[in-house]
Amino acid sequence: MQKATFITIIFFLFTSSVMAGEFSSIGIKLGYNSSIFFGNDIPGKGASYQGGTALGGFVCFKFNQRFSLEQEVLITTKGAKINTIGDVYLSNIFFYFEMPLLFKVTLLSENMIRPNVFLGPAFGIHLLAINDVAILDDIRSIDAGIILGAGIEIWKINLDFRINNGLLNFDQSADDIDLKNRTLSIMLGFAF
Repeated sequence: MQKATFITIIFFLFTSSVMAGEFSSIGIKLGYNSSIFFGNDIPGKGASYQGGTALGGFVCFKFNQRFSLEQEVLITTKGAKINTIGDVYLSNIFFYFEMPLLFKVTLLSENMIRPNVFLGPAFGIHLLAINDVAILDDIRSIDAGIILGAGIEIWKINLDFRINNGLLNFDQSADDIDLKNRTLSIMLGFAF
């Protein structure tokens, strides 16, 4: 039931974005992620950042020169390194199919260099979770977060910096665990 509700919400958001404005561009994105766990139940002696990647595409719909809506579809990694007994770090890497829906405000829209800021939800479907010793199976099948970021567009190239703050506990090994994903990303995009 939870997956059906999630897919319905995603379909609604995507079709709403298509009807929201005039089609502007379509393109590809590639990025570097640095992610960590946050919450009250960090395992071991603490967590540190885990590097990863993001790859996918986007479709942009413009309301006018200043305001637009960008729908992204990404395969992305999240996770953290956990400090275990003896100060050994155990890498935890989660793979997600993620769909950010970003409301973007373009500043100086008349110039060749166009800075922008954006905000929006990101919905993810868990694909795989691994660490150095096993495949993890107590990970929630869906994820959701809020993305806040800023970027710059020059011609058909865009570069942005973003933070994705998780809203859902991803650890399903117990009912009362407070453990979420936080990801910092640098994304490079090219519009066709």
